[in-house]
Amino acid sequence: MCPWAPDTFVSHPKQPFLVLAELFRHHATELTGFLRARKGAHDAEDLVQDGFVRLIQASAVEAPVNPRAWLYRTVSNLAADAYDHRQVRERLHVDLPCVADEFPEQPVDPARHIEARQQLRHVWTALQRLPEPCRHAFLMNRLDGMSQRAIASQLGIAEKTVERHILRAMQACRQALHSPRNR
Repeated sequence: MCPWAPDTFVSHPKQPFLVLAELFRHHATELTGFLRARKGAHDAEDLVQDGFVRLIQASAVEAPVNPRAWLYRTVSNLAADAYDHRQVRERLHVDLPCVADEFPEQPVDPARHIEARQQLRHVWTALQRLPEPCRHAFLMNRLDGMSQRAIASQLGIAEKTVERHILRAMQACRQALHSPRNR
C-alpha cells in the first residue's frame, strides 16, 4: 500500500506522523506548483506548510478519508484567504508615524515636542474609546508584537475578527491624528 493512499490514516493509526512525512515529501512540491500556477500565490510554500499543519490538526480529531484531496482543497482555501487578507490590507492600510521618527536624536524644537505629545494624547484617547476587545487586540499586535494568529488563539476569537479589530483601531488612530479639531 502506498503511504498516501486514501485509507492511510485508518491503516496506520500508530504511525500518523510517518504517514504525514511521506505525504509532505510526495506532495509538497506538487501543491506548491498548483498554488503558483492556479492561484498566483507568492507565498505558496508557506501556504502548503499551513495546509499540512491543518492536516495534522484535523487528523487529531478525525483523519480525512483522502488526505491528498483534502490538502488540495485546504491549500486552495488558504490561498483564497491570503488573497482576501492582502486585498483588505491594501485598501485599509494606515501608516502611523513611528515613535522614533517623532523623537530623533537631535534636539527637538519645543513646539514640535508639544505637538507630538498632543498627537499621542489624541491617539491614546481614541484607543480608549474603542471597545475593549478591539483595543486589546490592537495593543497586543502593535506594542507586544504578537501575530494575528497568536492574538486570535489567546483571545479565543477568529483570526479574521482580530484583523477587523486591528484595522478598526488603526482607522481610529488615523482619524485622531488627522482630525481638524485635534490640530
